[in-house]
Amino acid sequence: MEKDKPQRRYDLDWMRVLLIISVFLYHSGRAFHEWDWHVKDVSSPGFASVLGFMEMWMLPAIFVVSAAGIWYSLGYQKAGRFIWSKVLRLLVPLVFGAFILAPYQVYLERYTHGQFSGPFFQWFPHYFEGLYGVEEGGNFAFHGMHLWYLMLLFLFSMLLMPLFLLFHSKAGKPIVRGLGSFLEIPGMIYLLGLVLALPMIYIDRDSILGTTKFAGWNMVYYFILMFFGYLIFADERIQQTIIKQRFFSLMLAIALIVLLESGIFIKTQAAAVGPLFQYTLSSWCFILAILGLGMKYLSATSRFLRYATEAVLPFYMLHQPIILLIAFWVVQLQIPILVKFLIIVVLSLAGIMLLYEGVRQVGVLRFFFGMKLRCRAVVKVRE
Repeated sequence: MEKDKPQRRYDLDWMRVLLIISVFLYHSGRAFHEWDWHVKDVSSPGFASVLGFMEMWMLPAIFVVSAAGIWYSLGYQKAGRFIWSKVLRLLVPLVFGAFILAPYQVYLERYTHGQFSGPFFQWFPHYFEGLYGVEEGGNFAFHGMHLWYLMLLFLFSMLLMPLFLLFHSKAGKPIVRGLGSFLEIPGMIYLLGLVLALPMIYIDRDSILGTTKFAGWNMVYYFILMFFGYLIFADERIQQTIIKQRFFSLMLAIALIVLLESGIFIKTQAAAVGPLFQYTLSSWCFILAILGLGMKYLSATSRFLRYATEAVLPFYMLHQPIILLIAFWVVQLQIPILVKFLIIVVLSLAGIMLLYEGVRQVGVLRFFFGMKLRCRAVVKVRE
């Protein structure tokens, strides 16, 4: 029999919501980054610095928080029910996004980059030609563009399932206790950052596993990070250690990145890996600081949190298509970049929330956006 649900962790809900908001703000300014994007404006060094800083911790922290949710889900669900819930929560929205939300994003990129000049519906048949991001000139975004996070989260959840289940079993509890005892020692939690640096340094960036197209990090990094996130929430002592060291983690993260920007690197056998090693370690320290601060200070619920917790996945799915649509027109205005950014933020937020209010009212849309069906809808399905 399945166990009762554990008490809800409002700190995890808060962290998830705040991190998704940070992703929204990041993408709202992405047109002004020096790197290429689907819709581009002139580059701003200020925006490039801020967005580069956000890339250090934003998506990595989301993967850790997602792993925490998996730990609690497997605590009361059988493996089969858990897998089915992930199919509904991750795969269904991913497929919906690949066929409905992604085409217009690819079209805008082709249009703004001078690769196509006609209207969207004239271009749409070309969407199924080649794989976007894999083949040169490919258009079909099988990963749903920004929904690659859902793809990797589902894939890693399935690959790590045997280990996840082991940690919940009697046989796995001594392993968790042993790892918890080691990581409880002051400073040992930072050694995990050294492990995270290995795939970033030694995996070829031209390979599928080594590509850093996933918000600046490769797939192996996220895979290991998910395991670490699961381990952290498998042992209360590790969480308490992170909470106790929260300010030290923050200061260490800042110190590492300041030294990096100053050209002062941690010495390694291969001088070339020094900056990347330091960057990855700083990222891990920022993640620990976010977890520690969140677990310490974000334990209360509110009406806003209850609303935002349900909205977080649809908000994430809708945010980039809406931002791109608005940014396409805003970047053409002859006004300061900061004003453009604020216009994109305000109009995009209004558009996303307007669409979300429609999604949450319609059962079939709730299904495609990974939301739970309301009771009346569930009864109708059963009948």
